Amino acid sequence: MKNKIIFIVVLVGLIMSGKVFSQNELKPVEYKVIAGGIDSPIPELQIVCFNKYFNKDYLPAEFRKKYNLDDRKLYKKKMLIEIFQSDKNKQGLDKIDLVGISENNTELVIEYNVVNSESENDNKQLTPFIIIQVPKSRKKMKFIANGIELGKPTDIYVD
Repeated sequence: MKNKIIFIVVLVGLIMSGKVFSQNELKPVEYKVIAGGIDSPIPELQIVCFNKYFNKDYLPAEFRKKYNLDDRKLYKKKMLIEIFQSDKNKQGLDKIDLVGISENNTELVIEYNVVNSESENDNKQLTPFIIIQVPKSRKKMKFIANGIELGKPTDIYVD
């Protein structure tokens, strides 16, 4: 009888510890790319937008209209992750390749690379961007660009 109780306690302990460890496991997040290009009006910024009003403060009306960013449907149970970059060194960086978006119980991880996808642009200073729609979340955001975590609070804006 004593052995059964010890066995059950150990078994319950193992099950509970497995749940704790699995909570930090990253799982893929469903997303949709809304827009992308090289005509970013902002040189360097990672933004999380919960509503259209933030875009009105930062993005010109012409840009918002071109990519339909004032549409309320974009924000219904969703939010936008907007990544704007600048090729300051004129390396031809003209595209943001989204590696993936994943989450665990505490954070949302956005991983991407800024790449040179077209050699004709190599001598131009471009401003690539990508706008992605994901389910709304209040989790901590972690941006990883070209394998490097962007962690300074001034680099990340949440509205």
